[in-house]
Amino acid sequence: MEIVNVGALMAAVRARSPDAPLDRVEAAIAVGEELASGGDELIGRFVAEARSAGCSWTEIGARMGVSKQAARQRFAQPPTAVATGLRPEGRLKPRDRLLACLEAAGREAAADGAAEIGTHHLLIGLFDEGVAAAILEKLGVRAEAVRAAARELFPGAGEPSRLPPAESAEARGAIRGAEALARRGGCGYVGTEHLLGALALDPGSRARRVLVSLKVSIPAIKKELECYISPARRRRRKRGKAAAAACSFCGRPHDDSPRLIAGPGVYICAECIGLCNEILAEDAAGE
Repeated sequence: MEIVNVGALMAAVRARSPDAPLDRVEAAIAVGEELASGGDELIGRFVAEARSAGCSWTEIGARMGVSKQAARQRFAQPPTAVATGLRPEGRLKPRDRLLACLEAAGREAAADGAAEIGTHHLLIGLFDEGVAAAILEKLGVRAEAVRAAARELFPGAGEPSRLPPAESAEARGAIRGAEALARRGGCGYVGTEHLLGALALDPGSRARRVLVSLKVSIPAIKKELECYISPARRRRRKRGKAAAAACSFCGRPHDDSPRLIAGPGVYICAECIGLCNEILAEDAAGE
């Protein structure tokens, strides 16, 4: 099937400039530019359709033969009014990559026909780009597996929508938790790594339940995140004795923890003890 009829295009050029040959050259250039613009719009519409279906910018860029950054820069739609509501509300500035992931979470919820954006949608959105995506992929966690597990555990009750729904209280709490992690770590911004930490370390969140169902190691996520979300460690040892004790697992200083238990050259805070108990309980339940 001939999609572009060259004869019809030539007739359109002659109709615009019926007399001078050079005028027809100029008219032909204008028609060609209109075709190119229409081609971009055509591709853009199917890119938007692929994004709504849950395809990542990495996958789209690979099909187009360009990087995910180039594909996103060329075809990303401006954020919707609803999607921009999902963002940190404090004084710390969210990074652009985090905002892109939040927009992706809104699209996931809309594609699911969900009544609200949940933390499981935020988890899928993190695969869009950024530090969190790199950490999850390093641990062998794939977006497709997370999406399948999330839809099995928390199926949407409605029809897919073009606009994202409002965020859930749990999602809003996760974003506040991400900002708290950023402040605790002394960061001047909120990044995807902080949101991953807030999602993975909350034992009651839907995102955590999805990760557990896929048998993803929460301690492994925490270890990968440590250099991003833990406070800077300033330990000065005098003959094997720490001048300022801090948790050997998360780096939290003694002043920030209600209890710090000492071992042979190591320390552990109450929060890490609680995390260990949760992991042991999960392992026991799975036996």
